[in-house]
Amino acid sequence: MTTLGRQMAKGAVWMIAARFADRGIGIVSTVVLARLLVPADFGLISMAVSIIAMLEVLGSFNFDVALIQNHDAERRHYDTAWTFNVCVGLASGLALLGVAHPASQFFREPRLQTIVLLFAGLPLLEGLHNIGLVEFRKHLQFDREFAYLFARRIVTFLIVVPLALVYRNYWALVTGVLTGKIVSLCLSYVIQRYRPRFSLAARHELFHFSKWLYLGNLTQFLIHRAPDLVIGRIAGTSALGLFNVAHEIAYLPTNELVAPINRAIFPGYAKKSKDIAVLREGFVDVISVIGLLMIPAAAGMFITSDLLVAIFLGDKWLAAQPIIRLLAIAGMIFALQTNPTYVHYAMGNPRTVSWLSFLYALSLLPIMVVATSLGGPLAAAWAYIITASLVLPITYSTLIHRLELRWSALAARLWRPLLATAAMWVVLGELVAHLDMPHESLARAAELLLIVLGGAVVYGAALFGLWRLSGMPAGAERMIFDLVRQKLARNGRLPGLSG
Repeated sequence: MTTLGRQMAKGAVWMIAARFADRGIGIVSTVVLARLLVPADFGLISMAVSIIAMLEVLGSFNFDVALIQNHDAERRHYDTAWTFNVCVGLASGLALLGVAHPASQFFREPRLQTIVLLFAGLPLLEGLHNIGLVEFRKHLQFDREFAYLFARRIVTFLIVVPLALVYRNYWALVTGVLTGKIVSLCLSYVIQRYRPRFSLAARHELFHFSKWLYLGNLTQFLIHRAPDLVIGRIAGTSALGLFNVAHEIAYLPTNELVAPINRAIFPGYAKKSKDIAVLREGFVDVISVIGLLMIPAAAGMFITSDLLVAIFLGDKWLAAQPIIRLLAIAGMIFALQTNPTYVHYAMGNPRTVSWLSFLYALSLLPIMVVATSLGGPLAAAWAYIITASLVLPITYSTLIHRLELRWSALAARLWRPLLATAAMWVVLGELVAHLDMPHESLARAAELLLIVLGGAVVYGAALFGLWRLSGMPAGAERMIFDLVRQKLARNGRLPGLSG
């Protein structure tokens, strides 16, 4: 493994650790809040956040991506990016004041107006964040970004949960959103010494790259906020809250494993972008890791959804079980098509990403409107599966052309995780069918733990066996084996298996 490859792997580990710490605390917070609040409370806040996101995306140019991709970025580039973020945040905040009443009428929810007015300062707080944080990712200093993300989450958690115990309604969530944004802003200047100044000196250079990112952001908003707009309008706050909490649980593997990998890998892709052969090899390795993690994770989420809801959310969330199952499948498909985005960015092709995002949004919205009208939030989950399945082959076709990659190279890395997951599915199906444990919370937790551990053992054994039988080829299994062997060698315990 090259020095850059080791840095990328180390960065991915740090980012995964950061996401686990960040989302681990977040999940605990969600579980506590779900026990204290009702689905309608979550749906109401989702509506407000979707309004904010709609306005923020109108001025979102993803300058951080442009700064990472530009190897020669100077202070004037950072200051220009920060200045524009502040201006957009101020404009978005003023716009929120104007749309608060129309938004409450659109969703037919009078309480929404007050919440949107209180949230009007959030875009400006976001724009004021220290742009110097980009340096952590650009120079692969992911340990420092880990410290920032963890500190932000833990402080917010310590404030929001006591508020939920006091308010026991959606005001706890409102206060938590406001507090989290303020804490995040303050920490960005504590952990990074860079002090931005107002400047527009590099506006032309940044906009040249970021104009396509802007178009991509518009479509990404439609993709990620479609449930808020469609389900909130058609089915109401309770259905929206149910869907969003189910989405958060089902997409845990995507958000907590794949998202940090992508975040860590992108700077490495940018450094490799001028050597197609090296970039192609790096991409195939990353996809093999994503497939190794995501395919069994989605299957496990599908199998254990009833236990997850019963243990962590409670009886008032039982309707979320089938939604979680469907969204777990959608999350796996979506995860497999996220990494190609960063390859295109690294190669200076944001236009391709924008067109792919536009295609995804153009497919998702009409399917979701029809599905939600016919079957509510459960049918909306099917809309995600259908759309992701349609766009996945198109996404890979564009990248295969640019990287001069063969479909067979991808299939060679993914067939073993697929077969190993199938074996895990069969064994876990038999295990669940024969388990007859009491319905007390402790017994259910023990059942969940048994299923998770059993699934991990079966999957790991099947995957390793298939890898050995196929001649121990390059891929995620090879990388894991080499890392373990190096670790044992440092401790003076070499494994007997030769590579």
